[in-house]
Amino acid sequence: MHPQHAAILDEVEQRRHRLNVTLLRVYHAYCIVLAVILLAMYHQTLIDTRLGSVAPHVFVPLTVVYGLINTALLVLMPRIVHRVGTRQNLVIGIMLWDIVMLVVLLYSSGGVASGFGTLILVTVATTAILLTSRAAFAIPAFASIVLLYEEFYLSLSAPHLDPDYFQAGILGALYFTASATIRLLSRRIREKDIRTLTQATELADLERLNRRIIERMRTGIIVADPADGVRTLNAAARMLLGIGPDTTPERLPEAITRHLRPWRRDIELRPRPFQATPDGAEVRASFSPVRAGDPAGDVIVFLEDAAELQQQALQLKLAALGRLSASIAHELRNPLSAVSHAAQLLRESPELSAADQRLTEIIHSHCQRMNGVIENVLTTSRRQAPNPVRLGLARQLERVTSAFRDARPEARIEISVEPPDMEVRMDRSQLDQVLTNLLSNAIRHSRDHTGRPWAAIEAGIDPRTERPYLNVIDEGTGVDPAKVERLFEPFFTTAQGGTGLGLYLSRELCEANQARLSYHPMAGGGACFRITFAHPDRVIK
Repeated sequence: MHPQHAAILDEVEQRRHRLNVTLLRVYHAYCIVLAVILLAMYHQTLIDTRLGSVAPHVFVPLTVVYGLINTALLVLMPRIVHRVGTRQNLVIGIMLWDIVMLVVLLYSSGGVASGFGTLILVTVATTAILLTSRAAFAIPAFASIVLLYEEFYLSLSAPHLDPDYFQAGILGALYFTASATIRLLSRRIREKDIRTLTQATELADLERLNRRIIERMRTGIIVADPADGVRTLNAAARMLLGIGPDTTPERLPEAITRHLRPWRRDIELRPRPFQATPDGAEVRASFSPVRAGDPAGDVIVFLEDAAELQQQALQLKLAALGRLSASIAHELRNPLSAVSHAAQLLRESPELSAADQRLTEIIHSHCQRMNGVIENVLTTSRRQAPNPVRLGLARQLERVTSAFRDARPEARIEISVEPPDMEVRMDRSQLDQVLTNLLSNAIRHSRDHTGRPWAAIEAGIDPRTERPYLNVIDEGTGVDPAKVERLFEPFFTTAQGGTGLGLYLSRELCEANQARLSYHPMAGGGACFRITFAHPDRVIK
């Protein structure tokens, strides 16, 4: 048997046990009341009854004993409750004893003609409810046999009374009919109870499954009420909104409500991506009413990191740029090589003056610069799809900075990683390229401003989003606020002789790995370029 089905059956049996105990207590209370009524009817003088007419010396003490025994059973029920339902023989014994007592009272009152036989029907019906085994059919059979024997014995002990075997037979048939009907109803109720519990268990399992799926989804999900309050949200939504794992906000962030309120008025609106937090990634939000056609009620907010769309757009952009760069290489590189080669040959001529020699050097220098631009564009177009892997950031930084110092021994680089064992997920070679480019810029700007070729690398984990970050800091003059918006545009540069592709390529490489490169001015001067990596366990594949 499946463990879940066994648990359901066990729960049904426990419920049945509790119901049986309650029913048995009610039955004993009924028997006590019945004994009191019988005694009261026997001693009253207003109405003539046949109670105790045949054997009054038996009727009165037996009725008292009947009431006292049921009183004792009612009082002792808490002590024997654990045996009820597990040992049905106890129930059978109690019911057989009650039937015998009632038949003796029936005999002392003149047999079935007294109408006393219908009281046995209550005992038979109660037994049919309490017992689930086939032994339940023994109770109406026993009652019918005892009832017929009572009529036979009555005919012998009281010849002046006519026995009524026909009515006794009718009562016996009634006992069997009532027992069979109640058992059928009881079985159907039990089967219905099993189905109900099975459905409830399946619904509970389905709810837990849905919660687990929603909790582990990379799409952020928030359920908001009509007043923009938060009913529930999953881990992905917490990460995108920069909310701690142990905190549930009472209301939606303002960045979401700005888009949700217009949507409630017009569900055809599609909000543009936005930043939920100043340092967070761009988020795309979409809304869906919980009840179809009721945008004013509860709403499900779906939050997605725009990095996936940016990555797809990047692939299209790189494909177009690849075709463009191939055309540039075909149309410009060969003529440019010819011009550069001719300038070199011309510079070797002994008949050139010093001024002409200077002109050939300028031609050669600019040819090299143009060739560098073409090389960078070709590098972008030929770049393969990233292969992100988990990297120990501290070890990776040591390797990159060691290679950087080998090429530039004068460079001074300080590294701080907290925690030391933090990991990021990014393509190893592309991370090397980005770090090398950022370090080169930092060393150059620090040396131009302070004369010291210095840079600092600080890495940690943002407690709000649980995403790793890395800062590359310099001692330069920083970036003019008016030029910050164009900082990552291709071919935009503030350095003399620069190509303007370094930061552009670095940001493209970061976005291809679902990371983000951003600029942050330093309060005391200098610049900070931050790489915010994707969560190493929640990368979109």
